[in-house]
Amino acid sequence: MLARLPLLCCLASLASLASLAPAGACAGNPNATPHKELRELVLQSAPPEDPGAQLLGAPRYSQRELLEQIAALAKNDKVTGLLLHLGDLGSGWARQAELREALLEVRSAKKPVHCYFENTDNVGYALLAQVCDRITMTPTGTLSLVGVHAEVVYARDLLEMLGLHAEVMQVGRFKGAADLFTRADMPDEVRETMNALLDDLQAELTTAVARGRSLPAADLQRAIDEGPQTPQRALALHLIDAIGFDDEARAAAKQSAKAERVVKMPDRREAEHTSVLDLLKTLTSSEAEEERSHAPHLALAYLTGTISDGDEDSDSAASAGPFVKAMRRFADDSAVRALVLRIQSPGGSALASDKMWHAVARVAHRKPVIVSIGDMAASGGYYVACAGTEIFAQPTSLVGSIGVVGGKIVGEQLAQRLGVHVTVLSRGRNAAWSSPAQRFSDSERAALQQALQSTYDTFLARVTAGRKLQGERLDAVAQGRIMSGHRAKVGGLVDTEGGLVQALARARAKGGLGADSPVEVWPHRRGLLDRVAHLVSGESARSLGVQGLRALLPAAANAPVATALLDGKPGPFAALPFTLELR
Repeated sequence: MLARLPLLCCLASLASLASLAPAGACAGNPNATPHKELRELVLQSAPPEDPGAQLLGAPRYSQRELLEQIAALAKNDKVTGLLLHLGDLGSGWARQAELREALLEVRSAKKPVHCYFENTDNVGYALLAQVCDRITMTPTGTLSLVGVHAEVVYARDLLEMLGLHAEVMQVGRFKGAADLFTRADMPDEVRETMNALLDDLQAELTTAVARGRSLPAADLQRAIDEGPQTPQRALALHLIDAIGFDDEARAAAKQSAKAERVVKMPDRREAEHTSVLDLLKTLTSSEAEEERSHAPHLALAYLTGTISDGDEDSDSAASAGPFVKAMRRFADDSAVRALVLRIQSPGGSALASDKMWHAVARVAHRKPVIVSIGDMAASGGYYVACAGTEIFAQPTSLVGSIGVVGGKIVGEQLAQRLGVHVTVLSRGRNAAWSSPAQRFSDSERAALQQALQSTYDTFLARVTAGRKLQGERLDAVAQGRIMSGHRAKVGGLVDTEGGLVQALARARAKGGLGADSPVEVWPHRRGLLDRVAHLVSGESARSLGVQGLRALLPAAANAPVATALLDGKPGPFAALPFTLELR
């Protein structure tokens, strides 16, 4: 009898634990009905294209990972509705369109989508208006539905005050490369392309809101002109459905979804229990060292940031060396049946762009390469894109800027003011062409202009080879013009309007892969020590003078062309001449 007591105690303990378990959770009751859930997603800013690795904390979900999570909600029978808590989406126009498509799939599955916000902007509200069954705004929030705008910085007068002079040349009538440092206002050609781009984005915004909220065009324009809107005014204009706090929006969403509980979706990867060995591996290694799948699969590569020439990985730029190496492996790996190249780049080094173009073209000769343009594939970014088999872009993506620039910043007057006198001695008529101590001579200017023209001709040849555009058709989309994805499709620079999800599906179909085939993502996450070493390396360091000018001109000095000029690289560069944010 005594021998049976431990067993009886165990059974009693198990019985008591079972009584605490939620209904349907017991493995012995397979027919139990699961709880109906309202999922809550908090999205305070546009998700990153590629989460990368962070020094501390779990990385945010990438755009692709978030789209996959939302798609899973539409197919999950346990999920009966969604509450979206949204913030500003900034200039993430194309990412907003991709999120819209994913969220509309949830609604198509007869699951209500309720939305709540405290403050949101044009892009955020465009999403809300199209996907939400009910929009709730907090009582003291702000709706910045005000219409799109762009800001371009011109710094000629500041440079003159500092004693600096910009020697910049360009090929492409609409490129506007020299204007950043040589003009005090916007030239007519740049104004023409920027106005066309703003017209397209404004039309997308008003069409989305008018259709989603069933508003007459005149009423919507009046609402935009009155913005930003208070909660009371937004309600009166029928831009929102209710004013309330987050708990009230949550309660209404839960009731509409007939849900029994609310489950919050994390916007970051959950931290997992790690051992000391796991920590050391995180510090010292990267995912690139892991074994790769030999089964047929899809590759997804990201080209994000300014394009630079070099063999080192960078957190802030797309380096040619690692990219080319990855493309060559994808081309040679028979297990990789297709490649999706996701581009979010304003361009950069023309030399690096051409290397990348060649590497992508080599892959495309062997297997399908589907290019997915995010918010931007401009100049060098489009240079690389045109090597693909097929190009996808959203109507609101920024595309084009097919042109070349080059030059230098001359500090001769600044040096004289500081009492510094530079004597230049050279052998060869153009030996000192890159010197920041003196302006270009006629011979040096002619040589650089010839180099820029040669690079531009090569750029056009790459576009002709990939897009089959020639003559007037090519000239109509070249000359440095930047345009919306919609105009780019009409002009032949883009094949299909669509986002990353559609590009992945097309690549699977072209590569003969099933919907559940694995995806290899590049670039791989880097080890923590590698990242710290890069941050303190000479590659990331800049001179005091450059840092000072960047502090004075944060918007302008972060542009790819400005970065190159301030770092003493005359070019040529296939890059946007300015930092462009369209809100």
